[in-house]
Amino acid sequence: MGETRRIPVRREDVWTFTERNVSLWDLLDFFPPDAVGPRGPADAPRPYQVKPVVIETDLGWSFETDIQFGSWVFRPRSPKQPGMMKWCRERGLAAGDALVFERLGERRYRLSLERGGGAAGR
Repeated sequence: MGETRRIPVRREDVWTFTERNVSLWDLLDFFPPDAVGPRGPADAPRPYQVKPVVIETDLGWSFETDIQFGSWVFRPRSPKQPGMMKWCRERGLAAGDALVFERLGERRYRLSLERGGGAAGR
């Protein structure tokens, strides 16, 4: 098993994670620095080549993404497309759960849910 990091789901996070996005601020050092891309298309490009990461989910699908500069979230997508919001909605998050990221390789990560794995929100 590779190195893992957890994001606890607090009661106040459930709506944000399923309707908006998940902040990666506390995990930024877990991802390659060059995975951080510009905030939006009108912003200046980053001073390096942005290289995405692949997130393999425990739901059997994966998505390729970068991390949005300034908001520190995976690039937002429609909840109909594979991405963080789709995963959060399909997993049915609850307070007290934890999102678990496991490093599988240099640019590959596994995303899974640990029921009752978050200390907060109980």
